[in-house]
Amino acid sequence: MRRILLSSAIMSIMLCGQAYAFGEQEGACVKRDLKGHWVSYQAEVLKNPHSGVCKFEIENGKVEGKCDFSLTDEQGNPLTGLQFEGEATIKDDCSAELTMDFTKFGRPFVSTFHLQFHRNKKSFVGRWENTFGALGVANGVKQ
Repeated sequence: MRRILLSSAIMSIMLCGQAYAFGEQEGACVKRDLKGHWVSYQAEVLKNPHSGVCKFEIENGKVEGKCDFSLTDEQGNPLTGLQFEGEATIKDDCSAELTMDFTKFGRPFVSTFHLQFHRNKKSFVGRWENTFGALGVANGVKQ
């Protein structure tokens, strides 16, 4: 009888631990899920097809980072190392908004991202648009 009770107790502890771990991974998203270092990959699909890679950090809803784009400016200089600041918010359904504001660093545009985070909260997919009419897709991963 002791063996049965001991086995039952061990099984109960294991199941509760697994349920807790599942709940942590699968639960509602919160602000702290944004915190960390991210890499985002973008592609513009409407007017001027190009791609980009942005590396950024989110801390308390504030975003700072740099992007490299497959475009050049009017003088033919590559658009690499472009700094930005912005803000990020997330809802409990893991949908999120993120802005990349390049204006403070001499580039006249802001990009707005509409994202959906994966249930593991370590990756996202979505779309973006910016102030001069570009429209594209994005995905990213937490580093």
